Amino acid sequence: MKNKYYTFIRFVLVSTFVSCLTIFPSKAQITKDGTLPNNSVTKVQGNTITIEGGTQADNNLFHSFQNFSVSTGSIVFFNNSANIQNIISRVTGTSASNIDGLIRANGIANIFLINPNGIVFGQNARLDIGGSFLASTADSIKFADGFQFSAANPPNQPILTISVPSGLQFGSNLGVIQVQGTGRIIQDSDFRVPLDANKFSNGLQVKPDKTLALIGGDILLEGGILSTKNGRIELGSIAKGDTNIKQENNGWSFSYGKTSSFGNIKLSDNALVYVNSLKGEGNTINIQGREIRILNGSLIFSQNQQYKQNGGITVNASELLELKDSTQFSLSAIFTSNFGKTAGENIQISANKINMEGSQIATTTFSDASGGNIVVNNVDNLKIIGSDPSTVNPFGYGGINTFSYINHGVGGNIAGKIKTLILQDRANITTNSSSYGSAGDVKLSTENITLKNGGGLGSTTFNMGKGGNVFVNASNQIEIIGVSPSVGPSTIKAGTFGSGDAGVLEINTPRLSIREGAGVSTNTVSSGDGGSLTINAPDFIEVSGVNSNSNNPSFIDSSATILDESLRVRFSRVPPNPTGDAGKLTLKTGSLNVKDGAQVTVKNSGPGNAGTLNINADRISITNTGGITATTTVGEGGDIDIKSKLLQLRFGTISATAGQQGTNGNGGNIRIATDILSASNNSAITANAFLGRGGNIRIDAKGSFTSPDTQTTASSERGIDGTVQINFQNGNLNQTKAQPEYLAQQPQIVSVCQGHSGKGASTFVNSGTGGGDSKEQFYSNGGWQVNSISRSADNLDQTNSLVNKEPTSIVEAQGWIINANGEVVLTAQANPTTANNSLSTPSCSATVQK
Repeated sequence: MKNKYYTFIRFVLVSTFVSCLTIFPSKAQITKDGTLPNNSVTKVQGNTITIEGGTQADNNLFHSFQNFSVSTGSIVFFNNSANIQNIISRVTGTSASNIDGLIRANGIANIFLINPNGIVFGQNARLDIGGSFLASTADSIKFADGFQFSAANPPNQPILTISVPSGLQFGSNLGVIQVQGTGRIIQDSDFRVPLDANKFSNGLQVKPDKTLALIGGDILLEGGILSTKNGRIELGSIAKGDTNIKQENNGWSFSYGKTSSFGNIKLSDNALVYVNSLKGEGNTINIQGREIRILNGSLIFSQNQQYKQNGGITVNASELLELKDSTQFSLSAIFTSNFGKTAGENIQISANKINMEGSQIATTTFSDASGGNIVVNNVDNLKIIGSDPSTVNPFGYGGINTFSYINHGVGGNIAGKIKTLILQDRANITTNSSSYGSAGDVKLSTENITLKNGGGLGSTTFNMGKGGNVFVNASNQIEIIGVSPSVGPSTIKAGTFGSGDAGVLEINTPRLSIREGAGVSTNTVSSGDGGSLTINAPDFIEVSGVNSNSNNPSFIDSSATILDESLRVRFSRVPPNPTGDAGKLTLKTGSLNVKDGAQVTVKNSGPGNAGTLNINADRISITNTGGITATTTVGEGGDIDIKSKLLQLRFGTISATAGQQGTNGNGGNIRIATDILSASNNSAITANAFLGRGGNIRIDAKGSFTSPDTQTTASSERGIDGTVQINFQNGNLNQTKAQPEYLAQQPQIVSVCQGHSGKGASTFVNSGTGGGDSKEQFYSNGGWQVNSISRSADNLDQTNSLVNKEPTSIVEAQGWIINANGEVVLTAQANPTTANNSLSTPSCSATVQK
């Protein structure tokens, strides 16, 4: 609590300090302090102040000032000789530097300016220098030979060094660096074309291949603009410690290994940090702080137009990265775009916590080269909230995205290590392709993921390029919830709106919960094929309910579907019906629960085929209009393959149906291998067709609990019916037509409980091997069947020998348990800890039918 209080007081003092600097600029412009062997000489002519003299040590020129400020419209000219490489200046007085004019120097000299009291660049501040520019509120500049040029404790007439700067040393009272301005002039359309850097004549700008660096306490860009061509921009906010400096081909680089804590950086009021590469080694933006805020349409932007790969954008926040307060025409964003012949710039983000609202972190490519990648690492909490539909900008509702727009360039990849990820209100993390190039891949490693109210995660192609692959690993759980009226359900998805195939989608998590109309999908709405979908969830997968407003069911699907009419305005090139095939769907889980209208399906609403659906689960429950289905409108029905120790249907459906529009598609096949099959309350297992052949149903089980209202059919309305095969362990495999005429049979040997032989009563049946109808055999009195007994003459003699024996109590199976070996064991008593495992009355008297 005390730390939060001191943090608040610090911000109040910083804000007050900055306001005072703005209102009361230093009256003294430039005055020397007399601490050098050869002191500076200033000459004033009109609005120009020329600085000469100073102390030279080889290629270094040192100046020391009591005050250093440049008033509005003034020019400060460092009249150095041509051989000077570094102009190193310090301010030893107690006033901040207020710079609202032009700083100029000769040749290619770099300028280093340190003032521990603070530095304010007004909206008229400009640079006209041939080298790099570094402004810092450090106490001193360190050099490679150990010498320090100190502004806090300047010695009198020191012996100066000829070596290069190697670091900055900070004291306990760090001044603020503030850059004021009128804000960026980049419009949304400018993101799609190479920009003319001359548009940035306002703000602070250095020459090509040079560095513009602001290193100090808190750093505030209030409409300020920083820019360079082929160069480097560095923002580093230091609270305690030192910073290392290293000379590079494109200026100077900075490292923070000796920095023990960081300060805060805020970009507001359409502030801009921009680099643009035409040639050379440039295009590097590095931002380092404790809390980094990008607000009110502010932008960090890098463009590549050359043949060499560049450094990209790196943002490291030891505590918080925040992007928000975008508008419809002004996006708060971190953005790179590629128009060059080599891969685009990457974006690398590291923060303890990331909050985004209606904002964007994105890379694009408009060339034949790939777009940059986005890497988000070491994040405890990433939360993205989408923008309101009324203020959506051309890049969407907000999120982390990569795009391939034209030509053959491959879109960038997205990778992340995040403990908790939340995407809500239309926010998304996606890779996208609208070109001939493929979309990038998505690879996320997390502990928890929550998507709600239209939140999205995945990859989509809208043209000929392939969709990207999506790999999601969540070590704890994934929750996908709800629907947004403007974008549809919350989804993890790999899809195609074009002729390119969708990518594969793989999810690994112990627990997956999908509810209120949300879903997981690989999908096509066009000629491209849908990708495969694999989910591994050792604990459970739960798919439940429909959305109360849209009536959309919750779903897991691999499908080819008709695009909703509301989206056709945005995707006018999508055909009326999909022609691609649906992909394969594989689920492996401890428990699969599909309930309350939810659906697990492979589906094709066009002429193509449905995919296959494979489920391997210890327990499967399909209840209250929930369904596991493989359906087609025109093409071949998909196959369903289920392996489970316990399969329970209560008003549930397993269906592989073809030809829903009266066409020739054959019904799909259903294969079920289970220890226990329980089906009741108008449940159905069907493999039907219209004109084509009905599918085949094969059920291998140790036993079943069924009610007479349960249906098992493999029929065709006008074609050939399929077959239903039911095989109970140690018994016969009975193969019949799905719905044959009932055949006369010899009486069976049956033991029933007295008073419970009516419809729906639980019975124990030892079925014979005659040609009995599989439906009648499977559902007789809704009972339990196992251990077929032959009706041969020898067996009849054995039956007669039982007449004089004492009656044996027959107790119907009341439930089941799964033992330590993973085997299903029938029990005479219901297990109260196992849901819905009691299907009959436990008491009955002993009878023997003669």
